[in-house]
Amino acid sequence: MSDKSIIRLSTNPLGFGETPDELSQDMFASAIPAQHSYSYYENDDIGLYIGVWDTDTMVEAAGPYGCDEFMWLIEGECEIKNNKTGAMEKVTAGEPFIIPKGYDCQWHQTGYLRKFFVISEHPQESIPQQPTFEGIIIPQADAALTAMTTTPPFAVTSGAAPQAHICYQDVTGKFISGTWFSEAFESSAQAFPYNEFAYVQAGSISLFDAAGNEQQFNAGDAFFIAEGVVCHAVVKDQVKLFFTTVASA
Repeated sequence: MSDKSIIRLSTNPLGFGETPDELSQDMFASAIPAQHSYSYYENDDIGLYIGVWDTDTMVEAAGPYGCDEFMWLIEGECEIKNNKTGAMEKVTAGEPFIIPKGYDCQWHQTGYLRKFFVISEHPQESIPQQPTFEGIIIPQADAALTAMTTTPPFAVTSGAAPQAHICYQDVTGKFISGTWFSEAFESSAQAFPYNEFAYVQAGSISLFDAAGNEQQFNAGDAFFIAEGVVCHAVVKDQVKLFFTTVASA
């Protein structure tokens, strides 16, 4: 579905797991696993896909990763192999990580895993010969924050100016991930400047749609706002997020 609204993401959406993904053997270096996907947002024009995914034990086929992908591990753990060096990097439940488009790697999965995903694979953009980073990137909750150098998500009218730390930016500059923090503020209503997924690390934020309907997001909640959605925000104390933004152009 492609919903032009403020979307709250559940770790276990209604109906999730009922219909298995269609998979083929060429996708794996192991037996074909059981996998399921739930889509919260799809935009084929820019290749943006937001949702929940799970898998059981498997090893994916090795090769350059076909998209930029931000993930938040809800359950389980995984290892990503660097095909050039053989090094393995592990990620566990409760951690975010990013696999850069073009990174020559291989997913190794032991046991069950469930994740939120933000996939960016623009249909007119080829896989780069050299990825932005040769490895996975794990955003840090305690990263040093500075004044925002990119377009701010909200037009602050009173209170603190948000700060951010960008840990990854793709070769086009359209896909950006990092940590975002703000103390109390209010913003005016405006069309959201890009597509954004956020996972609340601490604190809370209230988002209001164009009709004034409020949704409050607290630590452990995830949300997505599509580019162009008219909304505004209120933070009464403070909030810290892991975020990924994807610009349409």
